[in-house]
Amino acid sequence: MPRFITTHTAGRIGYLTFNRPEKLNAMNNQLLDEFSAEIAALGANPDISVIVISGNGRAFSVGFDVDPGNGGSDAASGLESYLDWESLRRNIQRWLAVWDTPKPVVSAIEGYCMGGATMLAVCTDITVVGEDAVIGWPAIPLGGGLLSPTTAWLIGPKKAKELSFIAGSRMSGAEAAALGWANYAVPAGTALKRAEALAQQIAKMPLDLLRLKKMALNRHMDQRGFREAILQGAEWDAVAHTAQGTHTMTQKIKELGLKGAIGWFHSEENA
Repeated sequence: MPRFITTHTAGRIGYLTFNRPEKLNAMNNQLLDEFSAEIAALGANPDISVIVISGNGRAFSVGFDVDPGNGGSDAASGLESYLDWESLRRNIQRWLAVWDTPKPVVSAIEGYCMGGATMLAVCTDITVVGEDAVIGWPAIPLGGGLLSPTTAWLIGPKKAKELSFIAGSRMSGAEAAALGWANYAVPAGTALKRAEALAQQIAKMPLDLLRLKKMALNRHMDQRGFREAILQGAEWDAVAHTAQGTHTMTQKIKELGLKGAIGWFHSEENA
């Protein structure tokens, strides 16, 4: 079975790469489980001071894989409410594990960063994006309260509401950096190179001090409610999955397929 996460090290830098390029690194259960195992291993490696996360191919990741035929994640499997909440919370905890990793994590984003992948990016410590990267929300409304409250911590509630209220919202990499979602926007194709340069500088800091610095900043954010706000996303999304509007969209997907449902939602018929 092919692996969907690859890792390697160079000096005191650990590299984790999404490696499902034919599916734009969509996150199915196998990929998610491999991710959790590998981020934990890199976090526990005393020879590694900083971790860089990137995606192979045309996308960082298009988020959770909603196609059961692709070994899709539990994100769209129509679970009973409690099990739905439990599944959503489990995946949020994967991202909080990055937040809690005892060393800095840098995300290098090229191409698409969509849906659940945006939550991962927020939970990394530093983000570098290609100027033409696409940071986006689902093209049709299937949930609520999961992505935008997380994003609001970086870009503020007004912009987060705009992105949440309009299906298929997008930010370019340049916009994301201007709004504070990313640290840097760089020419397309150079995000990983810039992330590596930052990681090399970070790796010069003694690891015990890096841990303390990250813990101090994260503790401040957690005291302001960051962790609870992200975890509450599972509750809001599970509730949203029971709403009539969500049922209408899932029925359209059954009738028309995903692409057809997207076309219907954005057509004059749905005006």
